[in-house]
Amino acid sequence: MQPNPLTLVSLFVGGALSVAIVLAAFIVALVISQRRRIAQERENARRVLAAQEDERARVARELHDDALQRIAMIRHELEEAAGAAGPEVAHRIGGVSAELQDLGVVLRTAAHQLHPSVVEKAGLARALGALGEEFARTAGLAVRVNVPTADPPIPAALALVAYRIAQEALRNVVKHAGVLEAELALTVGEHDLTLRIADAGRGFDTGTARPEDGLGLIAMRQRAVGAGGRLTLTPRTGGGTVVTAILPVRSGA
Repeated sequence: MQPNPLTLVSLFVGGALSVAIVLAAFIVALVISQRRRIAQERENARRVLAAQEDERARVARELHDDALQRIAMIRHELEEAAGAAGPEVAHRIGGVSAELQDLGVVLRTAAHQLHPSVVEKAGLARALGALGEEFARTAGLAVRVNVPTADPPIPAALALVAYRIAQEALRNVVKHAGVLEAELALTVGEHDLTLRIADAGRGFDTGTARPEDGLGLIAMRQRAVGAGGRLTLTPRTGGGTVVTAILPVRSGA
């Protein structure tokens, strides 16, 4: 007895539909798994960076509340001792006191870099302006800063992420670019903010170098990804490098 052609067609169509359903279910499960993995990686990166910031804040407080206070007390004692000493000893004590003063400046700068309170107190725009001034003062790097005149209303955690990325990018300019000028620009839109750091330095050779392997760039990318954004490194027209971070502006970033 010959099988009914309609029955064969129905069996074929049914089998094809079954395979399609199984395949679609597999693809959906794969997409969901991939999204969960990316979300988990972002959450892990966010937690690691938050722990690092907490530790930096603790060390900064120790420097400010303990080390700097002790230096101030020692200088005070030395000044009193110098008043009761002979000219030669007083001169030597003055030299030691001056060294302690310089050490205090170094520690205060380190404390500020570890935990930039200016981000919390003054906002991101002013903090980036102060960052440019700091690099000009400490590294001789003239930074042209272009930020909104009014501080944008963004979450404090996101502001700190942007500040850290700018800080690391300017450090890379000082270390690797071989120039004395850089540009730092911040624009904030309805859904995201864009941070751009550019220099006219040596740039990089895409054929032989892998700039993404640098620890500084890895840290910047981790911060951007942890905030749900992305970071790119591209050649600058006319020579040099551009670091661009695009971060979503949302509550709890």
